Amino acid sequence: MSNSKPVLIGIAGGSGCGKTFLASEVRRQAGEDKISLLSMDQYFRSDVPRGKPEDINFDHPKHLDFHRMIKDIETLKSGESVTAPTYDFQRMVQTPDALVIEPAPAVIVEGLFVLAEPAVRLFDLTCFLHVDADERLLGRILRDVNERGSSIEQIIDRYQRFVRPSYQVFVAPTAQNADVVVDFTFRRAFFGQLLVHVIRDYVTGGFGFDDLVRSVRSENFQLGVRPESGSMPFTTDIFKLAKAFPEETFPGLRPLRH
Repeated sequence: MSNSKPVLIGIAGGSGCGKTFLASEVRRQAGEDKISLLSMDQYFRSDVPRGKPEDINFDHPKHLDFHRMIKDIETLKSGESVTAPTYDFQRMVQTPDALVIEPAPAVIVEGLFVLAEPAVRLFDLTCFLHVDADERLLGRILRDVNERGSSIEQIIDRYQRFVRPSYQVFVAPTAQNADVVVDFTFRRAFFGQLLVHVIRDYVTGGFGFDDLVRSVRSENFQLGVRPESGSMPFTTDIFKLAKAFPEETFPGLRPLRH
């Protein structure tokens, strides 16, 4: 192996856009010995507030242990292994020290808010997956029905009240922090293959990753305020956003009743 320094790749995008799929598929094709995976979802807290689960906005940053996630990313970046938590979405319980993750030559971290400040500064390459809203909703329906035991009615209700507004406030603005914004509605296979070859070439010493990132960022620019998209961020610091938009500001529609 020609390169010993681990490179960190951050992948963000809305719920149901294919972040986990992309990370897992790239790892499968590039080789599990070459890539370690870390998911933001592992850092959901067990200390769920009192009340009905359907009235809790799990798309709000307050339910995530960001400080531990950032610490674990920093540890992996330094070349050391971490003992990371896992989260059971059906029981809504975190297992604090459940999974040992080794610092492979490439580390992919995926999640809704991984491109928010201050976590985004830790990555060598950042990607935002742009997916049409209807496709994201379909992806969420398929995942939550098959993996989390949710009904269609529950998924739609949660999407209307929490997922959609939280995306506009906390997720969409972080696209301005990405090195590349990918059309992941129709270009999934192409971008996945690009990442596979980039990582393989880096591991074998085929090219310098720093040179690639420098080239990409030399023509990059901050997207800034985009009123036409409904995203008008004053900051992408996840802690400031969570404070400015507390969970209580997302009442939305009342749960569906039957």
